[in-house]
Amino acid sequence: MLIEKRERIVMSCEKTLIIIKPDGLTKKLVGLIVEKVYQYGLTITGSERICLSKELLEELYSEIKNKEYFIEVVNWISSAPVLILIIEGVDAVSTVKQKIIGKYPNGLRGRFSENLIKNIAHASDSVVSAQKEIRLIEPILKRNKELSEKKLSNKIIFALTGMSECGKSTVGKYFDSKGIPRLKIVKIFEKVKDTYKPNKDVKTFTSIEEKRDPYALWDAFIEQLLAEMNERKVNVASIESLYGGGLGYYLKQKLGNHFHIIFIEASEEKRIKLQMIRENINDANRAKQLLLSRDRIKNDSGIPQLKEIADEIIDNSGSINQLYEKVDKIIHKYFDLY
Repeated sequence: MLIEKRERIVMSCEKTLIIIKPDGLTKKLVGLIVEKVYQYGLTITGSERICLSKELLEELYSEIKNKEYFIEVVNWISSAPVLILIIEGVDAVSTVKQKIIGKYPNGLRGRFSENLIKNIAHASDSVVSAQKEIRLIEPILKRNKELSEKKLSNKIIFALTGMSECGKSTVGKYFDSKGIPRLKIVKIFEKVKDTYKPNKDVKTFTSIEEKRDPYALWDAFIEQLLAEMNERKVNVASIESLYGGGLGYYLKQKLGNHFHIIFIEASEEKRIKLQMIRENINDANRAKQLLLSRDRIKNDSGIPQLKEIADEIIDNSGSINQLYEKVDKIIHKYFDLY
């Protein structure tokens, strides 16, 4: 019985497609759609903001080619960029179509659609349709990935993450001493913010934009990061500190083997000592309270989950020299600096 149940679960794991249409992007619904996808236990395994040709859309919507609104649908979706999302998970097709995107008056379509044409997003309506539609889209995604590869040529980015007082800054500074610039993630976001919303503080800006359209924000982050590396004339850099949520997953997806997450961990005892140094206090209990308070924030933001997708995990419970030795091994592993 248990084996049969497991087989059913495996068999029902599906792949489906969401196309967030121009009106869905204009209404800033990307963040809400992404949030719903994860709430239902599904994952996003591919994404791309692109313009779709009329020829491709005519094939995509061939089942309604005899409908009077067919040409209007094709013209509308091809009129501006759309966001493609490839979704995977158990019963992904019906979950996305019926429960997330929905049909009027249910789902997000019921809440935000203007009419039959401007209905925020397309979702595959069957497993067969999903397979067909993804086959149509995949060559475009592959072509765009190849173009991105040219931008990333010879570049390596290390992302440092971990819980409070684990030693991220120490590792970043050591990378810097080895000729690998230490770039602060918040500083990169500040430059993105200055381009789009100079009057807002960076925390408010990133919070709002991640709710509206996280992929647009994260794409802007990648462009700014690469611009910074080009300005410094370096092909290798570390970014600190990688926070939880979707950013780490997105960077890993978009940057591929040019991007490596390093998760740093240390014993609670050592982290309390580092917290005491940070706050310039002698009370270990007080330091522990401050540390655990910061840890709760990091837990809520999903930092521990980044360990699951980390390329390297460094135990920083030993001496500083032992930490440096571990970092040197990582440097040797990824490129020959010596």
